[in-house]
Amino acid sequence: MQLMTNYRLTRLALSISCLASMGAAQAMAQSTGEAGADQGYPRLVEQNVRSKLSFISEGDRRLGLGPNGATKSNEAGLDIKPEWVWQLSPHWRSKLRLQAFAATGQVDVSDEIGGTTTDGFFALREAWLDYNGLSDYPGESIRFGRERLKEDSGMWWDDDITLVRWIFDTSLLDTTVGVAQKFAELRTDDNELQEDEQDIGRFFAHTRWQWRKGHYLGFLATHGQGYGDQADEFAARGQAVDDSFTDSLTWTAVQADRNYFDWHSHDAFQYFASVAAVNGTDTVVGTDPGAPSGYSTHERDVSGWAADLGARAQLLDMPRWVIGAHGAVASGGGEPGESDAFRQTSLESNRSRFTGTRSQVQRFGEAIQPEWTNLRVFTFYTALSDRDTWDANLLYHRYWLGDEAGTLRSDLVEPGFTGASDDLGQSVDLVLGYYGDSASTSWAAFDVRLRGGVFMPGDAYGDEADDTRHRVVVDLSKRF
Repeated sequence: MQLMTNYRLTRLALSISCLASMGAAQAMAQSTGEAGADQGYPRLVEQNVRSKLSFISEGDRRLGLGPNGATKSNEAGLDIKPEWVWQLSPHWRSKLRLQAFAATGQVDVSDEIGGTTTDGFFALREAWLDYNGLSDYPGESIRFGRERLKEDSGMWWDDDITLVRWIFDTSLLDTTVGVAQKFAELRTDDNELQEDEQDIGRFFAHTRWQWRKGHYLGFLATHGQGYGDQADEFAARGQAVDDSFTDSLTWTAVQADRNYFDWHSHDAFQYFASVAAVNGTDTVVGTDPGAPSGYSTHERDVSGWAADLGARAQLLDMPRWVIGAHGAVASGGGEPGESDAFRQTSLESNRSRFTGTRSQVQRFGEAIQPEWTNLRVFTFYTALSDRDTWDANLLYHRYWLGDEAGTLRSDLVEPGFTGASDDLGQSVDLVLGYYGDSASTSWAAFDVRLRGGVFMPGDAYGDEADDTRHRVVVDLSKRF
């Protein structure tokens, strides 16, 4: 059955790709034939193919503690993303973005779809329609379809999802409100969502107001409403589950910053502050001697909080040299029947331009990439760049558990905590970027990026854990 599903998805992805390519070719021919005259609709306004060759090296995810041996890997991957944007009429616009990925072995593509390993797939990444005829504001529209929903910090939303949303974007106010749901991954290798992400309807809203030149205030809200019966199914089968299932959870956050994610900024001092909370209920599967299967479901109250505070100083303007520091905390712990642990929305990537350069950097470390839960992190970084063509970022992270008895989830490292210490460890990251292709039309120009990190486990992992774990990714990219 799974094989047949994958075959149908592969055929669907290839069909969409072929149809889009034929439509693009027709639009380009029309454009050539109508040079010098007003074009009709629909017309192709943008077409490109982003290709990326990656070399990925990782240390043992089990830190030498796993009973089934090490999970080291050294692999290569090829990623191709064609996309098309059409102007269908004066007020209607559409976008289609596909992806084909292949690797020499199982790798984690955590800058795209964290938490899963794969050796290849075809995928539908984006397919949406946008209508901007609601008012005279050029920045107001309504959009529906599958889109990459993202906000600047990457700690709330950075994922492909099916949605309907209203967009209002002006020089002083940027607002969006909508509803969304993940129905499937729309990938040929693993189309099914993870159990804890299935059957969740979402409402989201974000507004960012420039109250003073370069200074912004923001408010973010997300509500997840679960309506599935996955927890009951696990309990009936007598299976334990590490994660909980969303029942009704609401996230809110207040943010303030001074051009913090603008790598073109010349500000001598910049700041970012975010305070957040999650409240509601979830469902867990636990042991129950009185149940026929030995397991039953239990509703649990959830009340967690988190904060992230950062500041950056510019020491030189050209090349731009900055130093900065962040302190982030997310609550952990709880009692029977309730959880005090903060958790993220499951739409996050934790990847953003928070170092003040063009490079997207993992907020909590390239070699460990933990979720923002039951965690305290101090981060110090320095970065050098010319703002457009190249940059270099050096970061140091120090980690502690919020609750020694609690857990910490990570896309790359299995927990294995001893429960005897809150010392999670430390890590060092080096991220280099050269963007030769972006400013050149030469076929010989490429973008080159290196993301390297080393994680050094602390006492929370015990004395038997490996001293270090590395993850290094080298990307060679070209846009056609």
